[in-house]
Amino acid sequence: MPMKISITGSVANVRWGYHLAATLRDWSVSFDVITARVEAMDAFRISQSPLTLEIPNVAPEPPTRRRLEGVQIMDGGRFGARLGPKE
Repeated sequence: MPMKISITGSVANVRWGYHLAATLRDWSVSFDVITARVEAMDAFRISQSPLTLEIPNVAPEPPTRRRLEGVQIMDGGRFGARLGPKE
């Protein structure tokens, strides 16, 4: 039986290239799916691709970046997407 591993965090960003597409709060990753609450979003940029999830790390470590697939903005300002490979 596969083990379920989940991680959570307080803040993350979604980027389209170097542009900020969205700021996420209270995010959770389970298997390869991220869900979060959208704090701020640029409607044009979040609709573009490719999008990248950027999770800040403690300095001096660089942020963790993962490609996003199947991005959805749901009712109530909820965000959902599948994580692609690590960048």
